[in-house]
Amino acid sequence: MDHQAQLTQYLAAFLRGLSEAGVRQVVISPGSRSTPLALMLHRHPAFQTYLDVDERSAGFFALGLSKVTGAAVGLVCTSGSAAANYLPAICEAEATNLPLVVMTTDRPAELQGVGAPQAMDQHALYGDHVKAMVDLALPEATPALLNYAHWQAVKLTSLALTRPRGPVHLNLPLREPLLPSAALPSPSGPSSQVLPVTHHVDLTPLRAVLQQRGLIIVGEERTPAEATQLAHLAETLGWPVIGDPLTNLAATATPNYLGQADLLFQAALPTPEIILRFGRLPVTKPVMQWLQAHPLPTILVENGAKYQDQLHQATWVLDQTVTEFVAAVANLNLTAPAPDWLIQWQACQKQAAQLVASVADQGLNHSTVAQGLPAWLHDQDLFVANSNAIRLVDRLALTQTANVRIFGNRGVNGIDGLVSTVAGLAAGRQRPVTLLIGDLALFHDMNGLAMLRRYQLPVTIVLLNNNGGGIFNFLAQRHLPAADFTALFQTPQDLDFARVAALYDFTYHHPQTPAVLQACLNQPGQHLIEVTDAPTGPVTTWEALVAAYQTAVTAHD
Repeated sequence: MDHQAQLTQYLAAFLRGLSEAGVRQVVISPGSRSTPLALMLHRHPAFQTYLDVDERSAGFFALGLSKVTGAAVGLVCTSGSAAANYLPAICEAEATNLPLVVMTTDRPAELQGVGAPQAMDQHALYGDHVKAMVDLALPEATPALLNYAHWQAVKLTSLALTRPRGPVHLNLPLREPLLPSAALPSPSGPSSQVLPVTHHVDLTPLRAVLQQRGLIIVGEERTPAEATQLAHLAETLGWPVIGDPLTNLAATATPNYLGQADLLFQAALPTPEIILRFGRLPVTKPVMQWLQAHPLPTILVENGAKYQDQLHQATWVLDQTVTEFVAAVANLNLTAPAPDWLIQWQACQKQAAQLVASVADQGLNHSTVAQGLPAWLHDQDLFVANSNAIRLVDRLALTQTANVRIFGNRGVNGIDGLVSTVAGLAAGRQRPVTLLIGDLALFHDMNGLAMLRRYQLPVTIVLLNNNGGGIFNFLAQRHLPAADFTALFQTPQDLDFARVAALYDFTYHHPQTPAVLQACLNQPGQHLIEVTDAPTGPVTTWEALVAAYQTAVTAHD
């Protein structure tokens, strides 16, 4: 059997393993060494492939696909530095438990360490950021090696899907010639299937604790179904619940949800007897600071028990999903505390919301956009970028349309790859997406716009342009001398985003009033809506709200 036939049969067995383990979508960055794997995936009826020439963008596109499908998504690239560009997306996938199956192709052993072009050490390239890594054997078509290739694909994909989910890395050395046979071999060999596991925990030992006066704190992205379950849990327990925009709790309309947590925790609050936390802490920093100052017995519920407790306060750690925990609570027949416990928190929320509502009177600026956008959209998703965007929505948004789901990348909180993630999100969800993003974050991933154009994805970008890193105006760096602050933190780019829109065939808008902005939303096609504001504008608005709330609470006391 010649080399071409052996290569084709070996990779066919490998692809059969990927398919059996659940991979359906693969993002390919074209290159020479990856030719046989890319070609066979592209031709294979079991896989939907996307092409992205920028590996960093491709990694985040795959992350966006996995975020919305929950499935393992493949990545394929050539050898050398191409593979290194996946690292930012892999780090985000690790932090947010997303199952990426990273397939890097490589030079064979005889070309390693001898100065061959496009060759570097790819073993353990991603270190501890992947759950598992394997260097595959060179292709052979012996029965043992065909079963081996199939099994490695099944094994690593299944590991990626085993909770806590996360990325895995397969490195495939390939010898030239690199063209596979034109026809795919018929599937053959044993099949494998990994059955899902659910975790059942008896919460009877916590029955008395769950009948105390408690507070629910929700972090990380939550699906609408999870948000509904958490809202029902809060009502069952008679407890208030807080969480940032990514929890989608605002869309549930439960009276137990406190949407202005960032303002509430700037002043005195009732003290709970127990904290019930789901996942990592929300973006709301005053919540973290309040917990530090008020260490309380804490139940931490995590899907995968990664012990993500930066305050080291968890009294009980439960490896359960939201669904599993809520079902377990339903078996306890709990009695909620007296209504006055919840009423105290609701009074604080009402006072904060009344103050925040006054922001709408300011006209069009970054604060009013962040406040209104979750309510102005309908029948689509909203992706909120890191830095100022997520914080402004967290602080200022009052309502969220029920059929709008909010997403973000809050694993390692970077501004890289956000546009590409949205592209994957739109491709995976097959519904429109609006992206709220700052100018530096958009600049950082303009290559992601190419994927939006390539696949004609229905994305509207609402650009908060303050010509630089406006978030630093909220931080201690703002007190630095102006020359240092501007050069190192504000970092103005002076970009003409009308030209950026034209380059990628987006319809450009620069509205001057909230009404004109709203008319640009919920439209078919691809749009870039630029809203300019002074870097200090959101700071001035927020500091005035905090001062007014603290004064109001003091006067009430």
